[in-house]
Amino acid sequence: MVLLCTVGVAGVGSAAAVTTDVCPMFSASGESGAALTVGYPVGSVSVGSSSAELGALIGSGAGPATYVVEYGSSVDYGFCTAALPLQAASAEQQVQVTLTGLTPQTTYHFSVVATSGSDTALGGDQAFTTLPAGEIAQGVTVNGVAVGGMDAAAALGVLRQLPAAPVRLALGDRRWSVARSRLGATIDAGGILAAVQALPGQALAAATSVDRHQLATYLAVASRRYGQAVRPEVVRLIGRHAVVDRPRSGIRIATLRAQVALTAYLRQGRSGLLRLAVRRAQAPQPRQQRAVVVRLGAQTLTAYLDGKPVLRTPVTTGRAALPTPLGSFYIHSRYSPYVFTSPWPKGSAYWYPPTPVTWAMYFYDNDFLHDDPGEPAGAFGAGSENGPYASHGCIHVPHDAMAFLYQWLPLGATVIVAQS
Repeated sequence: MVLLCTVGVAGVGSAAAVTTDVCPMFSASGESGAALTVGYPVGSVSVGSSSAELGALIGSGAGPATYVVEYGSSVDYGFCTAALPLQAASAEQQVQVTLTGLTPQTTYHFSVVATSGSDTALGGDQAFTTLPAGEIAQGVTVNGVAVGGMDAAAALGVLRQLPAAPVRLALGDRRWSVARSRLGATIDAGGILAAVQALPGQALAAATSVDRHQLATYLAVASRRYGQAVRPEVVRLIGRHAVVDRPRSGIRIATLRAQVALTAYLRQGRSGLLRLAVRRAQAPQPRQQRAVVVRLGAQTLTAYLDGKPVLRTPVTTGRAALPTPLGSFYIHSRYSPYVFTSPWPKGSAYWYPPTPVTWAMYFYDNDFLHDDPGEPAGAFGAGSENGPYASHGCIHVPHDAMAFLYQWLPLGATVIVAQS
């Protein structure tokens, strides 16, 4: 139970409905050990510059009871609140009385007096001192932040830090934190004026405004950063290894729904993880990607259509002194027939006579995919890069496999040379 009293002390006007100008003389009565009691719990007094909240514990026994608070700037008190009934007979009830209209930086005395029938219990003299003028009452909070005992400037400084508090967001399985200010949140400083005039223990809410343009801009950036891009099925080189990436659908922030949810979250001063609405995009249909992957360790070539193998064949690549280069390349040109002419002079260890082939496809630095009529069918495959038919950097492909590749692999198609 809370009573708001405007008291007549130090020249402040009185409210006769709740305050008695002259207190009756109270004295304890009743038998020893009677159930009617008055006590003061620890921390039962909270003060402001012109108000105070007083608490007491009253044991009322079996009968109905009332209580008053006598108070004043000396032990003689001089003022009383009106008699207030307890809610019901109880072993012990906690009551609160809030006094207003007090003088700043003044010491007051008070005593809670309970009456039940002919029994009277005195709580004993207690004292408190009001805060200096302009200080916020004890226990006051603004948006959950304690500002009691601060002046307006200090409280404003604390509240201005609220937009720096983080918001934890989630999109799919990605989680991150961001300051509220980056989402466009600002605190209305007008809440401080209310805090200066607030009663002890009062919880206030300062309005939070959200800049819609700033929030939308942040969500657009966050969607790109924390979302998941659509990925088609492709074959690519990572380091020294060829990798087939399976298709993956995309995840983006559903901006309009996320804006509504975040605006409510910020204005309500909520905390905790907020899962953003998701907008999904399906992986595109296969786009007929044709590529070949040559694995030097195994001396094999695999042809892929949209990430799925359509041909595997043994091959022979460059010898140790003239290795086939690792990397991701593409078909620049194609010839049928074609005659290879040695770039090394006669007498060089690497010279070879003019060599005609049926199909040749150029991919990098004078290196080709081509058939080799002089290499027996059983010579291709693992270890052949160290044998007598090892190339000068080209990739020798068996006749039938090369016939297929020449017709199937278009200009611009990817050629990946990987270790494995």
